[in-house]
Amino acid sequence: MNGLEMENQPSSSHLIIDELLIRWLPDASVRFQYLHPELELSVNGNIVRFTGTNATDPRVKQEFQFCLYRQKIFEQTLPMRKMLIEGVTGIAGRTS
Repeated sequence: MNGLEMENQPSSSHLIIDELLIRWLPDASVRFQYLHPELELSVNGNIVRFTGTNATDPRVKQEFQFCLYRQKIFEQTLPMRKMLIEGVTGIAGRTS
């Protein structure tokens, strides 16, 4: 392989996700892939691998962790937000 061929090879990096955050991994992965279609994402257990031209950029891992924590906070605060909306509107269990 010459130097030019090696430059065209996609780079890769990985991130190990804490076991406590695994439950939010699928939704965070979908969001990340939507926001970063130029990167390929694969998940194996608690290891997330990024492949693409910018996969080694530290901001990639930072962005993924942001998606993961955002999903965690969203799901954990959903019951409280529902109660708040129901309390303000006076409508409980609204489906439409």
